[in-house]
Amino acid sequence: MSVRSQWRQLPCHIKRVMVDFLLNPTGVPEDVYRPLMYRRDEAGRLLSKRQIAPLIVDGCEGQPGAQHAIRRIVEIAATWSSFHLADNEYAARAIVQKACELFDIIETMDAREARAREIGRQEEVARLSRERDDMLRRQSQLLLMMFDEMARSNDPQRRGYLLQDLLNRLFDIHEVPVVRPYPSAYHRRWVGR
Repeated sequence: MSVRSQWRQLPCHIKRVMVDFLLNPTGVPEDVYRPLMYRRDEAGRLLSKRQIAPLIVDGCEGQPGAQHAIRRIVEIAATWSSFHLADNEYAARAIVQKACELFDIIETMDAREARAREIGRQEEVARLSRERDDMLRRQSQLLLMMFDEMARSNDPQRRGYLLQDLLNRLFDIHEVPVVRPYPSAYHRRWVGR
């Protein structure tokens, strides 16, 4: 086998290692990277891994389920220890160090976003609590007025209906489940229902 044919096989082999150790474990969909493996540039040469990388990032951003893969690629690069696979171990270690810095930045940003989401959630809970307290205050004033009206009434039947309405509203305000009974035969006969 000639050196020229070995050189042609080498990029595929290196790209295959990239696929096996980086792209598959991170969940990059095969339809994103498969067409790029044998794509050629304007000069007719196969694309290098450096040329493929931005295309993979663009492909992952375009697919809804693959955005997490970019973060996983940085995470794997930050914890990389297979330096024997690289042509230049020092360059590989420098890339790992840079990936560690980038991963720390990503972690810091994620922590800020989580903190902002938590603050937003707490503000929403506080707003809902304030609205509920305000509604309870208004409803309580209405119930107090209904109770005063009931206490001033001389008609016992009207007081009974007002008490029933007052209790129903009180249970509704405090979210107490109320099961209304079926009208009895006695009730239907006297009320006419």
